[in-house]
Amino acid sequence: MPSGSPKRGSQSAASLAVWPPTAQCCLMFTFLQVGGCILAVIFCELGPLHTAVHHAQDELALFKVARWVLVLPWILMLIIHAAERYRRTPRTRVLVISGVAMMEFSIAISYYTMLAYGYGVAFQNQRSSDGRPIYTLRWLGWTFAIPTLLFMNMYPIMDTHPPLDVAARIFPQQAVTAAYCLACWLGCILYNPSVGWALIALGCIAYIVQVVDEVVLVCDHLLKSTQPVVKGYSIILVQCIFVIYTCVYLMGNLGFASSYACQRFYTVSDLSLKSCMAGLHVLCWWKDERDLREAEKAE
Repeated sequence: MPSGSPKRGSQSAASLAVWPPTAQCCLMFTFLQVGGCILAVIFCELGPLHTAVHHAQDELALFKVARWVLVLPWILMLIIHAAERYRRTPRTRVLVISGVAMMEFSIAISYYTMLAYGYGVAFQNQRSSDGRPIYTLRWLGWTFAIPTLLFMNMYPIMDTHPPLDVAARIFPQQAVTAAYCLACWLGCILYNPSVGWALIALGCIAYIVQVVDEVVLVCDHLLKSTQPVVKGYSIILVQCIFVIYTCVYLMGNLGFASSYACQRFYTVSDLSLKSCMAGLHVLCWWKDERDLREAEKAE
């Protein structure tokens, strides 16, 4: 039986069964974005594929490097997970966070491998003046990777709850995040500029709504968790990177950043953020379990 399992008696899991108004707003914006995307696909024309993507050798080179670099932390997480699995008393928290980190790296490795070989399904970006490629596969990868990263970020502050309860509470955030990835991608490839920018604006507003619900969640649980300072700083770090992501995305569409500069930022931040978050949380769980064992011995 894994040790270090959350104690249900300290907080009622039933408190997570009813989503607060901010989480319900996340669901509302999820439906708005999905509905808007469906209507846009039905009534608006999509732009053409980017036929010269194979000539963007500098961007393809970035993707080739990224997929190999991401293999290293994936292997490290695999070793940690396997070592923990075969302990006499495996620790639930370490198993969960290392398993989720492996899934996060696997998603990134998959889409970077496809991108490296020119299979990114690149469309011409209709919102930028230079018709730069917008890689569908990257945005599809983000649709799964960012919600997974949200779980990696929120699970540590809810360490008195089982993983499934945490997943249920943050599901509205994950749903609206996946939806704004879809909306911001589609907004770039539609011929109609009004509808395109409307979807992009809706995606940006949805991101703000997700952040508000995250703030509510953090305020409810952070101070009740172990090591709140470290976990709080990790949450701030992720949100700062996401804000910069949004700014780079908008700057690229408005012509203030080149296609290569945007792809380089996305790639470097993917590598560094995912690796740092995985390592930080594994170390946090190890320290938590050590402190827990020392407290039990003291009793």
